[in-house]
Amino acid sequence: MIVAGITAIMVLALSFLIDFTPASAGAIFAAPLCGSGSAPDYGFTYDLEQAHWTVNWQEYVSEQTVTKVDAVLDRLNGDAIAQTMILIQSQDQVGNRVNCAVHFLRYMKLGQPTGERKDNGFVFLIVVEPTRIDVHYGVGLGLPALTAPELTALNRAAEDTYQSTHSLDQALLSLVQGFDAVARSNYAPLISPTPPRETINQQPLPSEPLGILTICGLLCMGIILLPFLVWMLSRFARGGISYRPSGSGSWGRGFSPGGGRSSPPTRGGSGSGRSGRGN
Repeated sequence: MIVAGITAIMVLALSFLIDFTPASAGAIFAAPLCGSGSAPDYGFTYDLEQAHWTVNWQEYVSEQTVTKVDAVLDRLNGDAIAQTMILIQSQDQVGNRVNCAVHFLRYMKLGQPTGERKDNGFVFLIVVEPTRIDVHYGVGLGLPALTAPELTALNRAAEDTYQSTHSLDQALLSLVQGFDAVARSNYAPLISPTPPRETINQQPLPSEPLGILTICGLLCMGIILLPFLVWMLSRFARGGISYRPSGSGSWGRGFSPGGGRSSPPTRGGSGSGRSGRGN
């Protein structure tokens, strides 16, 4: 009886493990849906420095489109108007969609950390569904002039573009171009003040005797150095001395002086990430 009882307990324990362990493990190790995570990383694992302002684009849009988007958003960032990123996610990766946009803004630390345009970060979230896209946004605290009606209109316009063209490339370009127009209508480029020129101390002109002595000294130096210069020129003419500048070679796109390939540009936040609203 004892053996039978132990055997029954072992069978029950084994069946319990078979029935519940996979589900429990899946619950433990499953990554949280976007918008359901918490600080500091909100469930994201993206690098804070990206090659493009558009993140997770590879399965959805062309690199040519992403490069065009970079050009627009580089100018917005360079003018200190808005530091903007776009996150593309499939619907099964997103929980609360508004929180997803705001959390990504915070995670990427978008927005200037100090100065007149502090916290000017912005995010568009494009959720890809089987037959449509759903666009949301997150706004940094430093962009109060961007209102919900004009931003929501941009979301709807991008969604309509996708419905009519069935092209996420077209929808993304229309979204970014529309945002550029709206952002610039509310904020002018921030021009850094030009540093004041240093006052150059004017030296008094030399008196006439001193000027004559200076000219004579230069002439004497020229006479002394003339034989050496003639010798150097003669050696060059005979090919005895060759000169090649250090690091000479072609300078082109993607290369730095000295022949080494330069690092590709990276894009990311400046360090604040504070945000207060989304839609």
